[in-house]
Amino acid sequence: MKYTHDLIVIGAGSGGLGAAGFGAAIGLKVALIDRSAKNFGGDCLNYGCVPSKALLHVASLFAGGKQAERFGLKTSGQADFPAVMRYVHEQQDIIRAHETPEYLEKEYGLESIIGEAKFSAAREVTVNDRKLTARRIVLATGSVPRHLEVPGADDVRQWDNESLFWELDTLPEHLLIVGGGPISCEMAQAFVRLGSKVTLLVRAKQLLEKDPAVMGNILANRLRQEGVDLRFETTITKFDGPHSATLNDGQTITFTHLLAAIGREVRTEGIGLAAAGIEVRDGKIVTDDYYRTTNPHVYTVGDAYGREMFSHGAEKHNTDLWNNFLSPLRKKHRLEAFSWVTFTDPEIAVFGQTPRQLREAGIDFDLVQQSFDHDDRAVAADYREGHLMLCLSKGFWGGGKILGGAMAAPGAGEMIQELQLLQLLGKKYSTLTNKIYAYPVGSRINQKPARDRTSEFLLSDRVTSILRWFYRLKNR
Repeated sequence: MKYTHDLIVIGAGSGGLGAAGFGAAIGLKVALIDRSAKNFGGDCLNYGCVPSKALLHVASLFAGGKQAERFGLKTSGQADFPAVMRYVHEQQDIIRAHETPEYLEKEYGLESIIGEAKFSAAREVTVNDRKLTARRIVLATGSVPRHLEVPGADDVRQWDNESLFWELDTLPEHLLIVGGGPISCEMAQAFVRLGSKVTLLVRAKQLLEKDPAVMGNILANRLRQEGVDLRFETTITKFDGPHSATLNDGQTITFTHLLAAIGREVRTEGIGLAAAGIEVRDGKIVTDDYYRTTNPHVYTVGDAYGREMFSHGAEKHNTDLWNNFLSPLRKKHRLEAFSWVTFTDPEIAVFGQTPRQLREAGIDFDLVQQSFDHDDRAVAADYREGHLMLCLSKGFWGGGKILGGAMAAPGAGEMIQELQLLQLLGKKYSTLTNKIYAYPVGSRINQKPARDRTSEFLLSDRVTSILRWFYRLKNR
C-alpha cells in the first residue's frame, strides 16, 4: 500500500510534539494535526504547567514580602491581577515561539495541519477534506477537565485550568476550590498569597492521595498557616444559586468564584475511533502496555494513554514508543522510576514506588524517615518542617537499593534528582556515604540517613572492638 505519510500524529501537545518531532528528525514524512494553532504546545503550555508555575512565581514574591514584615518591611494591598496575567502570558509567549506550526515545519520539516482530524478507515484520517494515510498513527488527543455534576450545577460558572488562565481577569474575592490534587493545592496557595480568600474542599482525608500521607499533612499545615480554609471529607451536595452551595455536613457556603479541579477525562469524542476499530471502554481508549490500541496500527501517548497525565509522562511514553517502532526489543510501560512534583511551597516531590504500592505488591522494604528539624540549611532558611522518606530494598552495609521516595522541602523536585538517579542506575543508597557536599547545600539531607545507617553498623559493639584491635595493631 502506498501511504501519503510515514507517520500521522493527531494532537500537538507534549505527546504529539515528541512523537512527531522525533519522526521528522530522522527523516520520516510526518503530518502533525491539531484543531487550531493555539492548541500547539497542548495543556502544559496553554493551561497547565507553564502558566501555573508563572502564577506561582508571582505569588511567591508576595509571600516573600509578607514574610519580610517581621524584619521591618511594610506591605499592604492585593495583586494587580491583570498585570499578573500579563506576566503569565508573556512567559507563555516566549516558550510558544518554539512550538508554533511554522517553527516546527522549519525546524523539523514536518507538515503541520490545522483542522479537525477524524478516522475514516483503519489507517486513514480525513482532515480539511484531505484523506491522509500512514504506516502508523499516533493519538495524542489529550484530556479535558471534569466538572461537578450535582443539582444546580448548570447555574454556576465552573472555572477550570483551561479557562482560568485565559478568561479570568479579576482577582477572586472568595475562591472556592474543589479537589485535593496538585492543581488544587497549587492554586489555593497562589491565590491566597495574591490576596483572595480561599476555601479548599477535599473529598479525601488528606491532600495528594497518591503521595505518602506525611507529605500531604505537611502541605496541609502550610496552607492553613497561610490562611486557606481547608476542609477534608467535604463535598458539595447541591448548588443553591450561582454563588452558594450546600455541603455534605449541611452547611452552606458562599463564594464569588468556583474552581473545579477534580481530575481529567480522556478525549474520545469527535475523532471517529469506531471507524478505525479503536475500542473505548469506561471513558478511555483501550491501549495495551506497549501503547497500542485495538487497531494494531494506531497508538496513544500522553493523556490519551489514560494513565499518568503529566507532560513528562508523555515524554516517557514517546521514549518507549520510538524504541518499539525501531527496535526488535520492545519496551513495556513501567513506572518504577517515575516521578512527580507538586510545585507548592514547600514542594512535594515523589519518585519510584510509594510504601503503599510496595505493600500492595508484597515487596519487603526498609522505610527510612528523615526530619529536617536539625538540618543546618533548613534551620538557616526556616524550613524545618521538611521531611525525607525513602523505601530501600533489604540489604547490608548501609542499606539496600532505592525503590522510591518522597520529599517535602523548598526545591524538593530538584533535590530528589540524585536519589532518583541512584534508583535508575541500580546503585545502593550507601553510595552517597562518601560523597562530599558543599556546606550547607540543601541536598546534604539526602546523605544523612545513609551515613546514619553506616554509622550504626560501624559503631556497633562488635565492629568497634574489631576496629580498636586493628588500630592498636597497626599503630604500635
